Amino acid sequence: MNKLINMRTNKINNFIYGLLAVFTLTITSCDKDFLEKTDPGSGSVDGFFQGEDEFVLGVNGVYNSLYAAGYFTNFWGGNYFHMHMEFETLSDNGVGQDCGWRGYANFACGIMTPASGGITWYKWNYGLGAISKINQLLSIIPNVTFSAGMDSKWEAELKYLRGFLYADMADLYGGMPIITEPIDASEADAITRSTQAETYTQAISDLDFAIANLDTKPNNSEYGRPTKQAALMAKALAELNQKKYSESAATFAQLVALEGNDLGLVQLTLDPTTDEWEGLNRGTQETSKEIIWSMKAGPGNEGTGDYIPYGVAGDGDYNGWSGIKFTQDGVDAFEMADGTPIDKTDQDYIDDPLANRDPRMRKTFYFEGDEYWGGTIGDVAFGAVCCNGNLKAQSSVGIAPVFPRKTTTYTQEQKAQMATIEYGSPIDLNLFRYADALLLYAEALNEGGQTAQALAPLNQVRTRALMPAIAAGLSQAEMRAKILHERRVELYLEGKRYFDLRRQGTLMETINNNEGWKLHGGANYKSHYDIWPIPSETTDNNPNIAQNPGY
Repeated sequence: MNKLINMRTNKINNFIYGLLAVFTLTITSCDKDFLEKTDPGSGSVDGFFQGEDEFVLGVNGVYNSLYAAGYFTNFWGGNYFHMHMEFETLSDNGVGQDCGWRGYANFACGIMTPASGGITWYKWNYGLGAISKINQLLSIIPNVTFSAGMDSKWEAELKYLRGFLYADMADLYGGMPIITEPIDASEADAITRSTQAETYTQAISDLDFAIANLDTKPNNSEYGRPTKQAALMAKALAELNQKKYSESAATFAQLVALEGNDLGLVQLTLDPTTDEWEGLNRGTQETSKEIIWSMKAGPGNEGTGDYIPYGVAGDGDYNGWSGIKFTQDGVDAFEMADGTPIDKTDQDYIDDPLANRDPRMRKTFYFEGDEYWGGTIGDVAFGAVCCNGNLKAQSSVGIAPVFPRKTTTYTQEQKAQMATIEYGSPIDLNLFRYADALLLYAEALNEGGQTAQALAPLNQVRTRALMPAIAAGLSQAEMRAKILHERRVELYLEGKRYFDLRRQGTLMETINNNEGWKLHGGANYKSHYDIWPIPSETTDNNPNIAQNPGY
């Protein structure tokens, strides 16, 4: 399997990390300013990045800011995509293990402040830290000798990353400080926030450059690097988040037009020897044409520590403690195989509630009696979940006795890999895949008034999952509900539901109606939480950076 070797190999050793740290602006919690000033020794680094190979090592260092491998080394210190699955607890899909877990639960419990830390700190600081590295690398491109045509491709990869970050952070925080070149101490002190619209404009400018200059295959043929497909999806999503529905649909149409050898859906089958769908999120289809962009855990630095909380409890091979409690409502969302909702009064359902269901349900969750690593999941596992209590005793507040199947390893090759990892998983974090894109395309079409046209991409996802097609003739509201449902069951455990509900304006209502949070005193999500707080040390030390309303 062709992994992203340069990104995660021993070539990026401690020397390279140290060298990158000299010339990049890093963000630390104890600094007076939200940006640390450029090190006076940065000139020596310019001399290091003379050839393309050295420059690529610098590019790889940006990814390390976003998603570093290893558990004890990086997990507790966070990263940009830290514990991405925890977004499921900010929805009707799951419940966190307490009210302060890694920042996510602070929102659900109603105790989020600018000083809460966790994910709100990680996104802001690691995001701006990566942008600082990107700006430094972009500034030295004219001084580096590249092979023919590669200067624009590496520039496009860097601008994709900056565009993705600015679009993502604009969605979460609103207006951001827009920094597009290296800055000195006095410039850092004078930085202010731009508007959210201006931040999106900068992001889309970067993504347009990436679209024009990236190929449909990743640079150096290394999976995990962005492609034209990734840039189109990031741009279309940024437009959708701004409610620019016609623009978003047009950009998604450009992406769909690329469907072929490098882009498409894989088939779900009931035969595990031929099924490819399950492997998309379990690490056996990491070069699939369905995966548009992922954070890799490749050779040399194997391990995604952020998946550690999501294993089957007590399993020594996976090291998991199953850090999310999943809702019965989420399990019940998976329809019958004929496309009808479940009927709990039907005798066939009463006899076997798992039979004749949407096949994605059994490929998303482990249920009692399922085999896992040669054993059978039974009562002991459900009663011994670290930090979550006895799952079977929580049905009164809507918790289902299930474990995550997505994100867990299941092959002997993976088991061997795990023996070489420091409490990590060899599974990549998928950020964009084609099913996600098609359903967002359907959403953009429907919200833009093209409800009939939204049916085709919706049904493309359903039918490949062996579910019956939705019939024509739906109203816009009915289509909206169908798309939201399809995204829920197709993308369960992938951290998408939070963002879907937020776009639709139903996030607060949904979280506060999630009765599972009664285990932690009840949910109390507040409307102003839809825009995240700026970390307090930033606003405390930089009066030009205004805090968001409500905090």
